[in-house]
Amino acid sequence: MSAKPPCNICGIPSTTRCSRCKVVHYCSEACQRKGWPSHKIACTPSAAPSAKPTSSDNSSSSSSSSSKKSATATPLDTPSGPAPIRKVPPEARCTTLNFAYQPSADGVDENLVFFFHGLGDKISPGFVQLAQSMQLPQTATCCVQAPTPIPLLEQEGWQWFPSFNNLTGELLGPSSPERMLQVKQVVRPQLIKLLRHCIDHCKFDPRKIVLFGFSQGGEIALDLAAFGNLNLRAVVSVAGYLMEESHNIDPVGKQNTRVLILQGDKDEQRPVREAKDRFKYIQRMFGKDNTEQKIVDGMGHGMPNSESGWRPLMEFFARNLDHRDLGLEGMTDVFEIKP
Repeated sequence: MSAKPPCNICGIPSTTRCSRCKVVHYCSEACQRKGWPSHKIACTPSAAPSAKPTSSDNSSSSSSSSSKKSATATPLDTPSGPAPIRKVPPEARCTTLNFAYQPSADGVDENLVFFFHGLGDKISPGFVQLAQSMQLPQTATCCVQAPTPIPLLEQEGWQWFPSFNNLTGELLGPSSPERMLQVKQVVRPQLIKLLRHCIDHCKFDPRKIVLFGFSQGGEIALDLAAFGNLNLRAVVSVAGYLMEESHNIDPVGKQNTRVLILQGDKDEQRPVREAKDRFKYIQRMFGKDNTEQKIVDGMGHGMPNSESGWRPLMEFFARNLDHRDLGLEGMTDVFEIKP
């Protein structure tokens, strides 16, 4: 017997789920009430059709939609059926980077969100659990691990580009050429290969792909959107900005990607004034109309830990993730009414 999904609030085995989206699970009514203020932003009706299958061989529908005397009902030329609900998972051989792909919990892989962890972290268990807990409707997720382990750490940690001087242990700055060298030669090409594979092989629409990154992972997400020539839907970066080395470089291709930067006002690594200055370059790169920066009260250099932090993030996802109405797509008789 399979284990019950964890409660979205407290993590213990669940006993119920949201009756509207049928995706988010809870252990009690109390936890469901507690989670509703943030969940309602992204909650959408379940995509699962309740009456008819969506396959194209459903030819037993009623012919009761006959025309009235004043109009003639003419069948429209319709495709044989909707696009596949489940996408083909990406293959590990498509890139040298390690990644963990998870199909959508509701059975519809309409969108794809990539997760990029911060400096010293790894994809499992933290970011894999984060991707699961967000329960984004009709959205598959792919958590990608940075390519290089950080040396001399007691616990396993990874970095997207060299971040420390191996002799002194000091943090490397933008004047260190090895940072951008690894991004250009390893990280960016391998991520482009992975995304191209998801577009060409898995058949994800690039305009339904969103990048999500924290700190150094946010820098990489923004770099990929700016210089990957992929024209993705959106980027969410928590406490991460474009690398300073790229500030004099023009973007590659047309930029129609929407960007949200989430910044804490208590971030000890980047004061608000500096964060606002760094945001100006993101506006120049992606356009003012496509970019927004949210300063979260009480948040430090970390992921959101309150409703005020999660709300703008989930609202952004709600605006930028597509939703398929499979009930409508499952209709086999579609008519054009002509006078």
